Amino acid sequence: MDKQTGEWCDNGPHLLNGAYRATQRLLAECDAADHICWQSSLKLPLWDRQRGHFSLHPSSRLPFPIALLAAVQAMPGHNWKSALAMLRMHFGIKSHHTDGSVERLMRRCNAPDAFIRDMIEPICLGAMNEPIATADATSFGRVLAESFASKSCARLGWFNAPLQQALIEPVIRKTEQSGATIHCCHSVRSVTKELSGISVDGEHFDAAVIALPAYARNRLLGCHGPCATGVISNIHLWYQDHPGLPEPFIGGIGTLGQWFFDISAQTVQSDESIRHLCVVISADPLNMARDSVIKQVHRELSHICGYRHMPSHVRMVREKRATVLVRRHQHASTTPGIIDASESPPPGELPATIEFAVQRGEKVALEVIGQFK
Repeated sequence: MDKQTGEWCDNGPHLLNGAYRATQRLLAECDAADHICWQSSLKLPLWDRQRGHFSLHPSSRLPFPIALLAAVQAMPGHNWKSALAMLRMHFGIKSHHTDGSVERLMRRCNAPDAFIRDMIEPICLGAMNEPIATADATSFGRVLAESFASKSCARLGWFNAPLQQALIEPVIRKTEQSGATIHCCHSVRSVTKELSGISVDGEHFDAAVIALPAYARNRLLGCHGPCATGVISNIHLWYQDHPGLPEPFIGGIGTLGQWFFDISAQTVQSDESIRHLCVVISADPLNMARDSVIKQVHRELSHICGYRHMPSHVRMVREKRATVLVRRHQHASTTPGIIDASESPPPGELPATIEFAVQRGEKVALEVIGQFK
């Protein structure tokens, strides 16, 4: 929580899409489904300095695949070549010709630069948290296949309250109602195998579930091996009497800030005279000083909104290990009694998103039930 404003500052606002079925199931089970605001159909607002505001907005009157192709070619700076690139990419993904990087996949699809710049790079950075030159094409292909499978899958949603209130607290309540005990603010220092079970910091258990990022799991279990991670920077800005963004969120093209969120529009704010905005930089190379980053994203917000006054308060959060990146040969625990639910996505799995985390939870829950029923 930010001490000056009294508001929760999430380490990045989260966009969801209709393909997040496991997340939607979890929220429904926790009586928190109404904590997401959903678009009726896909609208992806975008902005760049030359073209101003535009969007990817498929028509609801056409079958979704046709509407999507028409919407891509109709964006300013695009034509039928972009639509053909999308078709080639679709058939390449269906044929499982997605080995290598996303950049390599784009070369095979003969994708024009405009299509890569406006569509592929923003989606790749947002979903994979790394640039197309290194992002795994197999997992990216799965993201695209699931996200654009239908009109209902493609629509976007966002939490209408801070993540603590919208997701974490409902899950904690449901867990405690089920009879579980939750201990917070406790650092686990050792997990070891015993003759009949597992010892966690000297206390005996039948089994232990490791639900940590891969680098933390490796450190806890004494494993060795590479673990690639990606940085995410979030710049929270509060403005006095700011008109807000034209949309609840906007993707930036050719900007330092990749996603611009109007937190005040997405959530209920107590002080309507103060506008809370957040700018997200995925795969931040960390090559700019804090003050330079803040000045640049404020300048970009000024162009997007036409509001020139400086923010009254700024808070910047840089998470250097925000996500574990998709990589091959990431070590997994095979110790009996230790059930590995760590964040270590291999190629072909979803990247480190909320949906991937919930899917891991479902999978390990079934495994535990199978072992101890």
